[in-house]
Amino acid sequence: MEDFCKRLPKIELHAHLNGSLSESTIQKLCQLEGAPHLFDNWQVAINHGEHRTLSECFEMFKAVHALTVTPEAVKLATASVISDFEQDGIIYLELRSTPREVEGRMTKEQYVDAIVEAILAHQGKIVVKLLLSVDRRHRSDDAEHALKIALDVRAKHPDMVVGLDLSGDPTAGSLDLFLPTFVKARQHGLGIVMHCGEVSNKAEVLEILKFRPNRLGHVTCLHPDLGGCQEQWKTLIESKIPVEACLTSNLRCKTVPSYEKHHLRHLLSARHPVALSTDDKGVFCSDLSNEFHIAAKSFDLSEQDLRDLSINTVDFCLASQQMKEQLRRCFQ
Repeated sequence: MEDFCKRLPKIELHAHLNGSLSESTIQKLCQLEGAPHLFDNWQVAINHGEHRTLSECFEMFKAVHALTVTPEAVKLATASVISDFEQDGIIYLELRSTPREVEGRMTKEQYVDAIVEAILAHQGKIVVKLLLSVDRRHRSDDAEHALKIALDVRAKHPDMVVGLDLSGDPTAGSLDLFLPTFVKARQHGLGIVMHCGEVSNKAEVLEILKFRPNRLGHVTCLHPDLGGCQEQWKTLIESKIPVEACLTSNLRCKTVPSYEKHHLRHLLSARHPVALSTDDKGVFCSDLSNEFHIAAKSFDLSEQDLRDLSINTVDFCLASQQMKEQLRRCFQ
């Protein structure tokens, strides 16, 4: 089964750039920054790999943000992440990141341009698209700026930026501050994906479901068994909005008690649209092949079940119908 999961063509729809960097890439970034000793500072967290504590996972995030401070570093990081996903059998990747400014070193536009350059420079078979994220901890004008960058990039490189993502600390910011920007994004033809229900917040969950994004991230606190209620769960199931399920991320962040009690089992039972995803494969030390393997072991899924899960994910991509047909052919 483990070998089958590796060989299976896969679609990755929920991957944050800065959380997806491998240990070797972090080491390269330390050398690029001219400070290899920085790698030693994070060595304990890095060495713990899949056994990292949650605090060590946050140390990994700090390491990446301290190192991706120039366009050159961002380009190197993006290129490495794309190659890693391709080696894991990913045929289509929607990579997401929040436009980032580092005073005196990089503007938000330069940050996004570096990601785009790395995507365009990649020579492999993997198809890579970009989602720009809006961080809930930021202001509404930051969201407007992200939308402007997305539209500017799309004008230069049609079909490169496929959507806008709402993410960040689920306890920060009010959804109402950002909805006007997402309404505009939809009017401009961009896809909408939103992190939803990572903490118990019935009013916001129902508001997001009413808004009907193209996809939802996590939804860990909607089911009655996991801090939600029947009304939220029933509304989700009736909506048929695809859910990006990130098993290891949810377990490591302690939003679910175990793999076996993950809400994926309820989604599968309801035949709800699901896209298995990694979230932050570098930080949580689990690639998409491993997520498929965990799902197989935890929910007694067959090879055919996994194949169906993977091929059905094609329908949830923010891609053209022509691209979707091309992806389906990979499974033949």
